[in-house]
Amino acid sequence: MYRIERKVLDTNENFNDGSHIVYVNGKYKGHDKIGKLIEDFHAKSSTEMHFNELASGLRHFKETKKGRGIMCEKVQRYAKKYAEQYALDCKIQDIINLMENEKWTVERALSALGVKGKDREYIIKKLQEVIVLT
Repeated sequence: MYRIERKVLDTNENFNDGSHIVYVNGKYKGHDKIGKLIEDFHAKSSTEMHFNELASGLRHFKETKKGRGIMCEKVQRYAKKYAEQYALDCKIQDIINLMENEKWTVERALSALGVKGKDREYIIKKLQEVIVLT
């Protein structure tokens, strides 16, 4: 286990923002509290867990109809956001290809691909980070 604290580089003083970072080797198999906690994170069933707080959360979200419904909804929401971002990333690459291979302007490529509104603004901003727009 590694405990990390933030520091102000100029003064070498702790930043003291209240955040604490802890890195733990997930393959650790000790018989102490940390080892048991890591085992709990790897457990597939709440009955295999050492810590009741984690076991009850796992039981709720994976072993009850209501909890599974909540988890399904969260996973679907995440998948939708991921798919939307992936589609935008693909459009950005398509626009770059049109600009490089066909010598199109960004506006022509955006229009040809039917990109409008917030997506258009987002893509222009992202392209400005990557290339000089002509």
